[in-house]
Amino acid sequence: MNKKSIIIITVEILIIISLYIFINSNYIEIIPKCWIYQNTKILCPACGGTRCLINLLKGNWIEAFFSNMIFFVTFIYLGILNIIYIINLNKEKKVAVWLYPKYWYVIIFAIFLIIYTIVRNLL
Repeated sequence: MNKKSIIIITVEILIIISLYIFINSNYIEIIPKCWIYQNTKILCPACGGTRCLINLLKGNWIEAFFSNMIFFVTFIYLGILNIIYIINLNKEKKVAVWLYPKYWYVIIFAIFLIIYTIVRNLL
C-alpha cells in the first residue's frame, strides 16, 4: 500500500469513529429538524437522511433503507466507490472504473430524486 492510501484509510476510519461516538452521545439531539417539513408538512428529498445515516452506522440496515431509500442507495454507492478508489490507487490496471461518477449519473439521480419525492408525499 502506498502512503496516500494509508492516509485516506486513516482519515476515513477516524471520521467513522467520530460519527459513531457522536451518534451514541447526547449531542445527537442538537441536530435540527427539517425546516421544510415543520413548516409545510411536505417531506423534502432529504427528510430521513440523518436517520438513514444513523441507522447505517448502528447496523440497522432495514431501518436505514426505510428512513430514506435514496440516501441509503447513495451511501452504499459512495462506500463501494470509495473502496474501489483505494484499490485502484495501488494497482496499475484499474478495476470497475465504470462505477466512477459521470455527468449522466447526476441526471439519473436527480430524476429518481424528483420521482421519489413526489411518490413519497402522495402516499
